Amino acid sequence: MFEKPILLPFLPPVSAAELLTVFTIAAIAYFIVFNNFEKHLPTTRRISKLFVVIGILAMIGLLFGRYVFWGVIALMTIGQIVLHGWYFPKEGINGLTAEPYDKYLATIQKLKGKKNGE
Repeated sequence: MFEKPILLPFLPPVSAAELLTVFTIAAIAYFIVFNNFEKHLPTTRRISKLFVVIGILAMIGLLFGRYVFWGVIALMTIGQIVLHGWYFPKEGINGLTAEPYDKYLATIQKLKGKKNGE
């Protein structure tokens, strides 16, 4: 895409192929693997959310380079592993299926800082 990152020109740039790879993996994970977790949101919002995340990641890659781009993705992945592999099961929610769904919805509302009924 660019020959060098804008803010850290001494680092290698992110390529269009890397962005496409991340987009593809994110779409598969979001719409197939973890579909149960976002089924309460309209499809248009889910698609918009995916494009916003990929857009932010692309800007990070263009500004800071390949290492920062993949570092942010690694941190996001670690966060998802902790959330789905430790926190949800601790709260009594299956980390792969979001069951029981009503308990999952209450838990994410709590994580967002909202009380029941807001």
